[in-house]
Amino acid sequence: MIRIIEQGDARYVEPVDYCALVSEVFGQGGSLESLFGLEHRPQQESMALSVARSFSKGESLLFEAGTGVGKSLAYLFPGVLHAMSQNRPFVVATNTISLQEQLLKQDIPMLRDIFAKVPSLEEFVGFRSALLVGKANYLCNNRLASALGGQGELFESGKRTELERIREWANDNPKEGIRQELSPKPNAEVWDMINADSSLCSGKRCSPETCFYRKARSELEKAHLLVVNHSLLFALVGAGAAPSEDVPGVLFPRDFVVFDEAHEVPQVASDHLGLGISSWALSLALKRLYNPLGKKSGLLLRVGGPEDFELVDNARIACEDFFDHVHVGLLQNRDLFRLREAGILPSDVFPPLSRLSRRLRDLAEEISDEFLRTELQDLAKRLEGYMAAISEVVEIKDSESVYWVERVGRKGSVIHLRSAPLDVAKVLSEVLFARDTSVVLTSATLTRAGKADDFRNSVGAGEVSEKIETSPFDFEKNVEVMICADCPDPMAKERLPYLNALVEAIHHFASRNEGGSLVLFTNYGDLRHSYDVLRTRWKKMGRPIYAQGEGYSRTELRRRMRNEGNVLLLGAESFWKGFDVPGSSLSQLILARLPFENPGHPLMEAKSERLNAVGKSPFREITLPVAVTRFRQGLGRLIRRRSDSGRIVILDSRVMRKSYGKDFLRELPKQSFKVFRLSEILSK
Repeated sequence: MIRIIEQGDARYVEPVDYCALVSEVFGQGGSLESLFGLEHRPQQESMALSVARSFSKGESLLFEAGTGVGKSLAYLFPGVLHAMSQNRPFVVATNTISLQEQLLKQDIPMLRDIFAKVPSLEEFVGFRSALLVGKANYLCNNRLASALGGQGELFESGKRTELERIREWANDNPKEGIRQELSPKPNAEVWDMINADSSLCSGKRCSPETCFYRKARSELEKAHLLVVNHSLLFALVGAGAAPSEDVPGVLFPRDFVVFDEAHEVPQVASDHLGLGISSWALSLALKRLYNPLGKKSGLLLRVGGPEDFELVDNARIACEDFFDHVHVGLLQNRDLFRLREAGILPSDVFPPLSRLSRRLRDLAEEISDEFLRTELQDLAKRLEGYMAAISEVVEIKDSESVYWVERVGRKGSVIHLRSAPLDVAKVLSEVLFARDTSVVLTSATLTRAGKADDFRNSVGAGEVSEKIETSPFDFEKNVEVMICADCPDPMAKERLPYLNALVEAIHHFASRNEGGSLVLFTNYGDLRHSYDVLRTRWKKMGRPIYAQGEGYSRTELRRRMRNEGNVLLLGAESFWKGFDVPGSSLSQLILARLPFENPGHPLMEAKSERLNAVGKSPFREITLPVAVTRFRQGLGRLIRRRSDSGRIVILDSRVMRKSYGKDFLRELPKQSFKVFRLSEILSK
C-alpha cells in the first residue's frame, strides 16, 4: 500500500525548537521572503505555529484556513520537523486527487528546497516521503506469470488480448507498477486476476528486487511523510490496520496525522467504516472460478470437474435470485431502500455459497500447484467474507448501524448492500482522538457563523481546540455577488417554470461573460435538461459548452476549461469542491440551487428519527449545517489566486425568501451584494 515518491538521505536528527524555526522561515523577513521572494502571509505563519505547538504537545487541533492561506506548507513544515526529530511517521490524508497532486508535485518539492537553502534546516533535507495506495493497485509479477501460463482456462479471447497488453507494459519496466500508469485503464476483471492483493504476494514469495508492492512496502519504515487519501485510511482502519489499543497512533504505531479537506471526513468515514458488497463483486468472484458463457474459462477448468462447475452454477443462480429479489421486490423504481428489520432479504443464498467455499478449500488441499492452491484459498476466503457481510445485512445485526440497498452504475445494473454507523462521531472519537496522538483537521470550511461546533460534533472532537485564519484575498474588491429574487421555487410540484427560468438565467449571464462560467447543480436531471437546451445555442455562438457526465472526465473538463478560456461548464456533486481553475478561465460562478442533500437517504432518515425522538430539528441539526458547508465549498471555486476576480450569481431565490437564507448569506465572501429580478433582466 506504499508508493515511494521521493527519497532522501534519511537520518535521525535531534529534537528542535519548532516554533523558532517556523518564525525563521514563515515570519516577516523570513526565509520565504528573503530566499524565495514570496510575500509574507501572517495567516500562514500563525497556522504553522499553531500546528507546530500541537505536534510538540501531542495535542489535536481544528484549524480553518481560508483560501490563499497556504495551509499545505503550514502543516508540512512542522510535520516533517517533528517526524524526523522524533523518528515518528507523519501521515497527511487528503480527499481529492487534485490536492494530492499539489502536495506531490509542488509542496513537497518546495519543502525540500527550503530545507536545502536554509542553513539551520540542512539536516532535514533528506526526509523521505511516500504515497500510500491500495495493494490492489500494484501488479503482481507472480500472478501475471501464472495467468499467462494458463490463458486458455482463465480468459476468453478479449481478456487474453488485454492480458498481453499488460504484459507488454510490464516488460517496459513501469516506474512503479501501479495500474494508474496504464493507459487506457486495465480491464477490471483481468486486473483482479493479476494484482498484488493476494496471498501470492507475500514476503515469503516476493522480494523488493522483483515485486513492485514489496519494493514499496520495504520503504515503509524509512518514510517520514506518508500521503494517503481519506478513503484508504478509513478503509484500512475499518479493516483493523490501526495499532493495538496500548500503542499510540491512528494508522501506524506512534504516527501523527493531518486531515486536509477535513470537512469531508464525516462522510468518507461513514462510507468506509460500515460495510459494502455488490452484485458485481460476487459475480466477478464466481466468474474467476468458472464462466460457462462463450468459451468456458476459470480456475476450476484446471483442477475441477462437472460437479465443481455445478457448484459454481448453483451459487451463481442463488446470487442472481438474491439480487433480483432486491431489485424487483425492494427497489422497484427506487434507487435506495432502507432495511429496517431482519428477514426482509432471503437467506437462500447461503447454502450454495457455503458448499462452494468448502469445496474450494478441499480442492486446495488436494493439489500441488502452489499458485493455484493459493488462488483457490483466497477465493474461498473472499466468498466467506461476502457471506459474513450478507449475513449482517440480512439479520440487521448492529443496532447502531443503518442498513440499506441501492442501485448504482450508469444503467443502475449493479446492486449494493450497504451499512454505515448511525453515530459516526462516536466511532471517529475512538479511532482518531482516543489514540494518544496529535490529529490536526484543517479545511477552508470547518465553521458556520464563525464557530466549529457543528463540525466538532460531527467528528467527535470533544474539547479539541480550534482556530480560524481568514483568507488574505481582497474579496470586497475582486468579487461581485448577485442574487435572484424571483426565480421559481425549485421544489415546486410543477417543474417546467423553474427549468425554463433556470436555462434562460444561465444563458443570460454566461453568454455575457467573456471568460469561463461554471454552473453548479445539485440535481443531475436539471443539469442534463439545461445542457440539452443550451448546447445548440452555444454551438451557434461558436463557444464551447461542456457538462459533467457527457463524455469527458473531471480532469479533462478542468483542462479544457483552463485552456479554452471561455467555456460554459455545467457540473454537479464533485464540482462543488476541489475544482481549481484560476484566472479568467473561471471568472463567473453560477449556483443553480442551494445544495441541500436528499433527506430521503436511509442514513439521513435514521439520524432524523433519532433527533426527532429527543425533540430536536433534523433540518437545523443536520440538513442546514451540511448545506451551508457545501455552499461555502462551492463559493470557493471562484477565487483561487490573489489576482483572481469574478462574479457569483445565486439563482435560488429561497436564500432571500426563507428564514434560513441568512445562514447562507452570512457565509458569502462579502456582505454587500446586488439583488436582481430575473423577470426584468430577461424582458430587456
